Amino acid sequence: MKITGFDGLFDDYLLDVREKLARLEDLLLSLQEAQASEKERILIETKRELHTIKGNSGMMGFTKLQKLAHEMEDDVESLDLENIELGDLLRKLDRFKLSLKEINEENQGEEEIQDDEKLHGQIQGSMRVPFSALDELVDLLAEMVIFRNRLYEAIIKGHTMESQEQAWEEAEKAQESLGKTLDFIQERIMRLRMVPLGSLFGHLRRIVHDECERGNKEANLETSGGDTPMDKALLEIASEALGHIVRNAVVHGLEHPDDRARAGKQRKGRILLTASVQANEVFMDVTDDGAGIDLEVLAEAAKREGIDIPSREALYSLLFSSGFTTKGGTDIAAGRGIGLSSAYAAVQRLGGAVEVVSEFGAGTRFRLRLPLSVSIMKGIVLEADNNEYVLPLTSVIESQRFHLRDRHQLNHGSIFTWRNKVIPLLDIGYIFGTHTGIRENGYVVIIESGDKQRGLIVDDIKGIREIVVKGLDNMIGNPPGISGATILGDGRVLLILDPPGLTAISPFVGSGFKERR
Repeated sequence: MKITGFDGLFDDYLLDVREKLARLEDLLLSLQEAQASEKERILIETKRELHTIKGNSGMMGFTKLQKLAHEMEDDVESLDLENIELGDLLRKLDRFKLSLKEINEENQGEEEIQDDEKLHGQIQGSMRVPFSALDELVDLLAEMVIFRNRLYEAIIKGHTMESQEQAWEEAEKAQESLGKTLDFIQERIMRLRMVPLGSLFGHLRRIVHDECERGNKEANLETSGGDTPMDKALLEIASEALGHIVRNAVVHGLEHPDDRARAGKQRKGRILLTASVQANEVFMDVTDDGAGIDLEVLAEAAKREGIDIPSREALYSLLFSSGFTTKGGTDIAAGRGIGLSSAYAAVQRLGGAVEVVSEFGAGTRFRLRLPLSVSIMKGIVLEADNNEYVLPLTSVIESQRFHLRDRHQLNHGSIFTWRNKVIPLLDIGYIFGTHTGIRENGYVVIIESGDKQRGLIVDDIKGIREIVVKGLDNMIGNPPGISGATILGDGRVLLILDPPGLTAISPFVGSGFKERR
């Protein structure tokens, strides 16, 4: 159905109905796990959402959607709260999403609605902003214009010799006021971009429900920290990563009910998702009470693949290797490590990390770490061979002067003793091809990513700056050790270093020792 004459109204309908569908799915799935005292309240909210969807669809003339919403209302009315079966309702909900997608594609002439796994509250290109927030931004914008004009007037006066000193004083005051106003605007805009992580929970519950039906398993997804804020630009990455991890917990982590009973566990498995903010990072833990990871089986699989495993942590890292599997074949849900590996790569590109802790027979915990925001961040500017780079400040532990006598050789690599620990060294110039010898002095910057630490050798540390992060061109791709670029106030473009990528580089690469004669 081609919509004509009221495209703006259709866009509003589309935004509203997508939000309500995500909310409706979340309510239905939570109904199964709710206490008896809560079920009636959830049922009332479910009916309210369906009634609104039906009414709005009828107003737009979408009789097919209106009829489908009415059928779902009847299904909700006939639900047995003692033995809730959601199969038909969820299938009709999927049909509604598909029909909505078809209408939108026909109206837009292109595919703009995302698939079911990305529909959950993730309104691409659209979000609701309260008028009060816009009014506040308009007031701040007016202040910015005033201070910009004051700065311009001071610069004009500065061209007159007799008023130069006074002009510079006025320029400094105007610049300081302008800077404070811009800081306020930045803070308000970043606040508008923050979305509660709980908007993903309905999507994850659906994954648990579908995978349990597919694998004849039983599981509850328990969540906490749904009000944890996250930059909307990062929400899709978090959604993809959590989706793969939760699916992995059901498919590979949880045992079948009979096996759980024989092991002395509850027949129904438990998956716990908790989220919290620490410093400038969001921590998301997905913990299951399943079979855990058998490191012996993992080591045997690695041996079959010819992979050398130096440590326990390296064994866990195999879970994120594309194509690696401990099974003899693949399955429709989890494939051959593709899901976890793609999620891991996406998280690392954003400066995040995924950590694994498991106890065989007791369960597994995946910890996902992501920055609160990636559009603006603080970085430390480093110089090596007259080239400057920006290193995210959150990854820096410490920096200190460095001399050749501080460097030691181990297996053709460079190491450095720091706080009674041996830290591998990487020479930034050597890694990026601007230096082929051994740097005799400068600075060493200790960085950390996950459980790995490296010492970066540079000529100088230029200071800390707040930068705007820009992605790399598709032609450039994702070179190792680089995550993006930024433009400084003087127009120079600096590359942003990627801590996970740098710590993943072998400690025997980039030391410079093999060039020594």
